[in-house]
Amino acid sequence: MLLSILEQIEDRYPDASVLFNSIMSEPAKIQTKLTFKRTPLLGYGRYIRSALSRMGLPTISLFSEYHPLKNIDLVLDASGFRLGDQWDHSNQYIERLGNYYKKLKQNGTKIILLPQAFGPFHTKMGKRSVEILNQYADLVVARESISKKYLLEAGGKADKILQYPDFTLNVKGVFPDKYELIKGYVCIIPNKKMITHAGLDAETYLSNLTDIIVKIKKTGNEAFLLNHEADGDLDICMQISKRFDPLLPVITGLNAREIKGVIGASLMVISSRYHGVASALNQGIPCLATSWSHKYEMLLLDFGLTDQLIDIRKNTGLAWPKIEGLLNPEGNLRMRQHLNAKKNVLNASVQSMWNIIWEKAAKN
Repeated sequence: MLLSILEQIEDRYPDASVLFNSIMSEPAKIQTKLTFKRTPLLGYGRYIRSALSRMGLPTISLFSEYHPLKNIDLVLDASGFRLGDQWDHSNQYIERLGNYYKKLKQNGTKIILLPQAFGPFHTKMGKRSVEILNQYADLVVARESISKKYLLEAGGKADKILQYPDFTLNVKGVFPDKYELIKGYVCIIPNKKMITHAGLDAETYLSNLTDIIVKIKKTGNEAFLLNHEADGDLDICMQISKRFDPLLPVITGLNAREIKGVIGASLMVISSRYHGVASALNQGIPCLATSWSHKYEMLLLDFGLTDQLIDIRKNTGLAWPKIEGLLNPEGNLRMRQHLNAKKNVLNASVQSMWNIIWEKAAKN
């Protein structure tokens, strides 16, 4: 996501200065021609907040991503799916978000939420988060129709809410030469949220992914595990790898372009990570997804696909015909042709969205 945003800024405002305001990613691996740096003090913020908390002292916004800096023209919020009832946010969290947006607006900053999933918003805190967006956001872009529906049903202002697809479509991948061996393998991308958010116990998830890989190998194809995002995902990768002799290849520690490059060199992808699914589809790579949120189904619908979800809770025999169909050379080729045709339409839509964003950002 960050790469996609930076590419758009480079194209439109090549002399811009960009502050990276997140503790969730590592900006050191990002290559850009822009003046680019992390928000001051944020790199050490989590440690300082933890120390203050242990001493029973209140945390300070200065050391968090919720500290509103002055002289910021535009905030592009690409934080992803974080506003909705299933997160069960505390009143403190919601009010902190509201105060952050409020102070940014007082400083003359425009706030635009880039395409992401939202909702539902039935709880008190859920509805309060929509009120905050109504008050302070200049634009809110839902990534699909269900999220837009949730926002509108909760009282979101229709004139602020847009709908556009995933905006990372145009980012180009780079394949790391040292992984040449895994070209043409099946890429398996786990996600710890299948355990923490989808109600699956860990052993069921690991066992079912293992069973799928065993069946793939019996067809004469090979598979590898890709850690797309986090330490929790890497732990799942390592646990699955150890169930094979020899160990199944695990690829980790890649930057965003390299991750996309590895996915783009795969025969097919089975992904529990949303952006793993997106990276496959927008490169024309056949993909099946497991899901813990409506956002997966809606992403597949963007590409005209209605039958590419597999239910990892159930016996993997039910998923196998779909996997086997994409391993088949003719089925694989047909899917690649379909995806590449859809990608061109979606790319045009994303560029239209950016034109609207830059027009909004330029208005006084």
